[in-house]
Amino acid sequence: MSDDSPLFVSAIELIAHSTELYTQGNERKYKFVILHLANAIELILKDRLVDKGVSIYIPKKSLTITIWDSFERLEEIGITVPERPVIELLVDDRNTIQHRFGFPDSETVYYYLKRVVAFFKRFLDEEYGVDLSDTLKLYLATEDLAILGLVEEEEDRYAQLDRLFELSPESAVLQAYNALEGKFLEVMGIDLGSQRRPFMFWRVADFPHLLDDLAIDGFISQDTAKRFYLLREMRNRAAHTAHFEGEPLLDWAAALSIAKDLLQGLDQAIEEGFFRKRATRNGLSESDNFGNETISQNAAEEEIDSKNLTSTSEATA
Repeated sequence: MSDDSPLFVSAIELIAHSTELYTQGNERKYKFVILHLANAIELILKDRLVDKGVSIYIPKKSLTITIWDSFERLEEIGITVPERPVIELLVDDRNTIQHRFGFPDSETVYYYLKRVVAFFKRFLDEEYGVDLSDTLKLYLATEDLAILGLVEEEEDRYAQLDRLFELSPESAVLQAYNALEGKFLEVMGIDLGSQRRPFMFWRVADFPHLLDDLAIDGFISQDTAKRFYLLREMRNRAAHTAHFEGEPLLDWAAALSIAKDLLQGLDQAIEEGFFRKRATRNGLSESDNFGNETISQNAAEEEIDSKNLTSTSEATA
């Protein structure tokens, strides 16, 4: 398992260059991010085949196999790629850009950048025993690693959201919301792996009371508790842009501020044992902090908020 082969090094360099191009904020260069990401995946898949002693060349030709052949040959030796559906979309967009001269927007580029990085993080760990963050440190500054979500320190995380906001307000709000969702699911003791459909934590009947209690105990502001609906609406706009074309723009900065206040408040609440104390106060065990309420499948399929949004799905980005 070589992490210094030409194919491996080239794949990592493409990830690094993709990140640098994205953070420049030049929309004319976004198409190159898509091209680099697709090529990076193709290279790392072929490198793994070479590591396993499988030829990547077409018999009797000087051409290498396609990415689709790489998937098949990897499966033959017991290596599956669960991220393949997203990679297929990426390759399709790459082909469109190459042949039809398309120009992807910032949100699309960041969507692929995050998912390709997630694939590399898993693939390098499982197949090479290598940490992606450590590998990319040779090529990228800390602030660029933060954009990719590869920096764990809290200060860097919030600085990363602010920097991402400068490049794409929609992407920053979406990422902040996803982080917030993860925090709430953590304190609710909910494992998404057991959920067949997206679990909408804010539908739990106790959720408004939780926000009130967090505000009363000083972990978040009263304004944040009251305006959570705005964050959720802006998250929907970011995730389902096409549904809201032509509608008035709302305050992305306010939405990000709400998300950051909630993230910081939840971190502090967890650290100070707020949820344990709250459960005791309500006569529940800490693991039963939300009463183990079940969200019906019908509720999970419908999106109804105070603004009567036209979007009816709550897909995870």
